[in-house]
Amino acid sequence: MGRRSLIVTTATSLAAAFGAVLAPSAAAAAEGPNLSYVVNAVGKAQTTDAAAAVTEAGGQVMISYAQIGVVIARSTDPTFAQKVKTVAHGGAVLSAGATRTAALPAMAEDTEAVDAYTPDALENATRQSDMILIGARAAHEVNLGSSTVTVGVLDDGIDANHQDLAPVVDQSKSVNCVGTGAPDTTPGAWRPTSLSADYHGTHVAGTIAAAKNGVGLVGVAPGVKLAAIKVVNPDGFIYPEYAICGFIWAAEHNIQVTNNSYYVDPWLYWCESQADQAPIVEAVRRAVDYTTEHGILNVAAAGNENQDLANKTVDTTSPDDTNPVRRTLDPSCLDLPSELPNVVSVSSTTQPTAPANAVGPWYAGLTTQPARSSFSSFGLGAVDVAAPGSSIYSTSPSTGVASYRTLSGTSMASPHVAGVAALLVSKHPGATPDYIAELLRKQAIPLACPTSGTDYTQGRCKVDPNNPKVNGFFGHGLVNAYKAVTEDEDVTAPTVKVTGVSQGQQITLGQSVAPGCSTTDSDSGVAAQAALSVTGGPIGYFTATCSGARDRAGNKAAPVSVTYQVVYDWQTFGSPVSADKVNVVKAGSAVPVKFGLGGDQGLGILAAGFPKLRATTCDTSAAQEVTVETVTAGASTLTYDPASKQYQYVWKTDKSLANTCGRLELTLIDGTTHSANFLFK
Repeated sequence: MGRRSLIVTTATSLAAAFGAVLAPSAAAAAEGPNLSYVVNAVGKAQTTDAAAAVTEAGGQVMISYAQIGVVIARSTDPTFAQKVKTVAHGGAVLSAGATRTAALPAMAEDTEAVDAYTPDALENATRQSDMILIGARAAHEVNLGSSTVTVGVLDDGIDANHQDLAPVVDQSKSVNCVGTGAPDTTPGAWRPTSLSADYHGTHVAGTIAAAKNGVGLVGVAPGVKLAAIKVVNPDGFIYPEYAICGFIWAAEHNIQVTNNSYYVDPWLYWCESQADQAPIVEAVRRAVDYTTEHGILNVAAAGNENQDLANKTVDTTSPDDTNPVRRTLDPSCLDLPSELPNVVSVSSTTQPTAPANAVGPWYAGLTTQPARSSFSSFGLGAVDVAAPGSSIYSTSPSTGVASYRTLSGTSMASPHVAGVAALLVSKHPGATPDYIAELLRKQAIPLACPTSGTDYTQGRCKVDPNNPKVNGFFGHGLVNAYKAVTEDEDVTAPTVKVTGVSQGQQITLGQSVAPGCSTTDSDSGVAAQAALSVTGGPIGYFTATCSGARDRAGNKAAPVSVTYQVVYDWQTFGSPVSADKVNVVKAGSAVPVKFGLGGDQGLGILAAGFPKLRATTCDTSAAQEVTVETVTAGASTLTYDPASKQYQYVWKTDKSLANTCGRLELTLIDGTTHSANFLFK
């Protein structure tokens, strides 16, 4: 089987999109086939200008994805890709390229009705040796996956009426990206156009997450949800704009894993060395990177061409939408999306029949070792992991009867890995996509290169010289669902510290203070550094908090806080008041209390209710200051003298204080208290 099925009926309608959909330009274009283009802006901020350039060049803007700086356009001008860079806003355009070689069909907007469906009784669920080999049956005894995890199935739709899929398809996250490259959210537009011809996506979906509901069969991760993201047009093609739409939709609708059992048409390999194809590589790469930024792990089929992806030489099958030509390939030629960074590429293995009572996963002696499927592409450094893809039994669309069928292809291998990835995300919520990919590789069961047969004699299976367990046929090995749900790996949160200040530290106003955060993790590594927030001030107590730290495994650190104090530069009481002796004062007089704070800090320096006199027992043995000089004042006042750089608080004492003692407490808004003792005569 190819990585997509051929669809012969049409079912596409353009509806509201989640990007900026602009009206077609009225400008006439030069005669030529009506083609679709991707126009890459220099940067995201230039997307609007790039769209303007499309219009100026006589093209039609279908949708602008400002999220990645890509505009999907149409034009009948054969020189459009060059012209769009030379018009008034052409400086905003980095590159442009046609997404197809066949002319666009007339826009048909009618949607076919979906046939009614009634599920039948239990089907034969014992044909799933694939689930035993990867340990899925054993995994189900531990964890079925979380319903908070969603796998986006970029394919030809999912029959959500199927008894095994109805419980797991999230229709609110499903969409149709076929047509202009803008998302069509019309209810049901994401379903298969033909229940007889469009079976690929439904088959893939069953492998990933067919429900464990007592009927039919069971997928790798039956507890997770699925989103149908339709990217296959009625003729069976997955053009770049469809895939771009699908990736962006997934990124913005809380999807954690995508399965991509296809290659982007019409070129089997898109070559960055070719000016007409490089823009498409750039646009799809931007879309894939956007999903990674939003926490999505993308899983893709390595291909059914039985080719060494690490040593491509010739392609005679492309373009597949018009007349294929023979072309020489170079290292820049990539299978999209499986050979892009941030995509886990999956090769296919055979499916030796496991004992009926086995739960797996495969080990030497359980069955013969799975071999590379004869159709599966391979390549050292190009394949990450392997999974069964030969003779896979799974769900199929139908009317009136629950249908199942057996298919082969890397299309069937990839969803096994997507299902295991969903189990890993369920166990490690919040983990980064690269960490989930790392676990897929780390937990895989190594499979050795063949020791006989044509592949052996031709030396096609290359071994990694730095890691003999890794080879070009199986990558790191057979994906392992059981380890995905049983191995804890990193369960320790990152270590977070507040730097620059310490708990209870007192800092004089004007001194440099630079609180910060330190985040370390010796296990999986830091994914998100702790962010600093500081509350308090402008003087007094401050709390510096470091929060939001997360490691690659998804472990979150609890917030860590330090409280410190910024205080005025207190300069003790000046004459005539002494802080070291008992100050003798005539009751009823006004006492000038002088002090410095390192400059003019304004008059709002006193805490509410202060200064305050507290009665004390007279200590006749204490050293006494000579009678404090007093001043005449009608009431207590606070002033600042810039000449002496001192504050003066004129304290009006009461006559009733005669023959008593007290302590004058001066509490400032910085939280500090300064005092002097008095004896009243």
